[in-house]
Amino acid sequence: MRLREVRAFLLLLVFTWAKASGAGDPAQEKQFISNPRQLVFEGKRSGEGYFSPDGRKLIFQSEREPGNPFYQQYILDLETGETARVSPGTGKTTCGFFQPGTDRVLFASTHADPEAAGKQKAELEFCASGKQRRCAWDYDATLDIFSAKQDGSDLVNLTHSPGYDAEGSYSPDGKQIVFCSLRAAFPLEKLPKEQRDRYEKDPSWFGGIYIMNADGANVIV
Repeated sequence: MRLREVRAFLLLLVFTWAKASGAGDPAQEKQFISNPRQLVFEGKRSGEGYFSPDGRKLIFQSEREPGNPFYQQYILDLETGETARVSPGTGKTTCGFFQPGTDRVLFASTHADPEAAGKQKAELEFCASGKQRRCAWDYDATLDIFSAKQDGSDLVNLTHSPGYDAEGSYSPDGKQIVFCSLRAAFPLEKLPKEQRDRYEKDPSWFGGIYIMNADGANVIV
């Protein structure tokens, strides 16, 4: 099943549940969410937060770096309240996750893109102009999945295929990674015109779910 079809199915389930349960009504929401607590306050926006297996830390993405309008990855220590960046600080990042049984995390990043700095500058200029973009995910083709220690050291590139690689999560034993990739569309110049046009309009149509070892080896679809 294509990623787009999976998302459509999930949206249908959510809509059906929401309609049946009265979700959206504050009185109804109290049945499912109680005592909410804000954990992140700094930055323009933050999201994609995931707890460590022991529940003591949170990895999340946030827009807060001077000179970079895109998301970077941070780890919040829930015991001390301290927050530290784990990603390189250049380019875009998304989808962090803790590796069970280790001191490592993974995340997707475009910092290796030779044009990363130029894209940051262009986005800053766009924002300074007062214009706003429609909220949309761009499926950046230079996103790769990286592993690093929780202090940001020992950065390792786990995916090397052209095209968007992101949305990775470790298996419970930490030995495998499941992730989304648009590599089936590459090289773009070899796609038939109809499929190339489809990629330009909706890249997610080419998304597939892949599994690889924690070191990036043995990729299967």
